[in-house]
Amino acid sequence: MRIWLHVKLWRRFFLQAVVRETHYRAHFLTTLLVGLVQLGLGIVPTLLLFGFTSEVHGWSRAEVIALVGVFQIVTGLIATFVAPNLNRMTTYLTEGELDGVLLRPVSSQFYLTLRWINVAELTNVASGIVVLVIGLVQAGISFGPGQVVQAFVLMCCGLVLLTCVWSALAFLAFWLQSVNSIGIVFLSMVEAGRYPLVFFPVAVRTFLTFAFPVAFATTFPVRALAGDLGWSPVALGVGLSVLALLLVRLVWRRGVLTYSSASS
Repeated sequence: MRIWLHVKLWRRFFLQAVVRETHYRAHFLTTLLVGLVQLGLGIVPTLLLFGFTSEVHGWSRAEVIALVGVFQIVTGLIATFVAPNLNRMTTYLTEGELDGVLLRPVSSQFYLTLRWINVAELTNVASGIVVLVIGLVQAGISFGPGQVVQAFVLMCCGLVLLTCVWSALAFLAFWLQSVNSIGIVFLSMVEAGRYPLVFFPVAVRTFLTFAFPVAFATTFPVRALAGDLGWSPVALGVGLSVLALLLVRLVWRRGVLTYSSASS
């Protein structure tokens, strides 16, 4: 019953965000233009690299373009649903807004993580889908329902894992007070997802798979569509996601126990 309550509440958050966006149409257009520029800047290095070779570590130009599309989708979803909330964590603590959140009859962690939505960023998700389709068509990749399911689950796991990592870092505000710079570092590290995992040294690959699991959000879904992955990475992604959710929940509860009202 509480789950249904949170679903209805999130639906209201989304509708409110849509209404807000209709009042600021210039913001919508600006976000679209900025997203297209960023997408172009992400594709240019790929075109330059493959101007000298047809394949790099088993990846063709079209496959890397598809990867850039997936990266655009993932970062667009993060910018839409995650960033507007976790970037406010310092404000919640230093200005006493967390007091009111803790008194609400809903999960305070849910509220702080999903309350605000930047609908305009969904334009980047749409442009990422277009680039992904173009890359898959150019690569001549044909995939069945099983591969689509694998790619979708892996991408979802990647999003959950990255959200948990950023949440855990943001919740350090309970002890550090200000974590604004942590968000900047996180988004900079996500940029590694623009490139296939095999482009990095082994130590970096391990880091990008288990410590900062951006590989589950970008590289693995593309490899799944290409038919290069089995179900083992999918099971691993699901297992790591469940573990990450439990751990970030523990961090949140520990932080709330140490919290003393900023307004008192």
